[in-house]
Amino acid sequence: MTLSVCALAINGAAAIYTWPSGLPSLNLSSLAELLPRQEASAPKPDPVVAALKDIQSTQQQHTASLQESNQALQQNAAVLQADSMVLLSLRQSITDERVDVRKVSSQLSTLIAKIDSLQNAMMSDVTSSVRRAHARYGLSAAIRKRIARQSKSIGPVSVGGAPLSTPATVSAPES
Repeated sequence: MTLSVCALAINGAAAIYTWPSGLPSLNLSSLAELLPRQEASAPKPDPVVAALKDIQSTQQQHTASLQESNQALQQNAAVLQADSMVLLSLRQSITDERVDVRKVSSQLSTLIAKIDSLQNAMMSDVTSSVRRAHARYGLSAAIRKRIARQSKSIGPVSVGGAPLSTPATVSAPES
């Protein structure tokens, strides 16, 4: 193609040189319009360059994502460290409380033992004095029998003063 354009240019130059002077001059701009133009087409993007740009863009996105993940990881590490300190403090408090509970439990056991010994001492004093009082001022057997008979209920019993539907039968006292 370039060879044909060169040949055409040479022929054109020879024609102009041999052109008679009486003829109107040829407008070169119109001649240029007659020649086919090769428009400079937009350069086709190289697929390798396009692939490299895509890879670069993807790497930038991954880098940004990794930086965000790194920040989140650092924040989580700080929270974990703070939580570990709180947990350690709570464990120490629990240990201290256990020691206190053991001390209080020991003191409480001692106190209960002292109270039991005092109660046993008082009860033995009270029961021994009651036995002696009953021996001296004991009730006669007849009075005890009478009290025992009166405590036994015979027939229906009225609770709260309600009238009885059937008359109460009283058995004859035993002699």
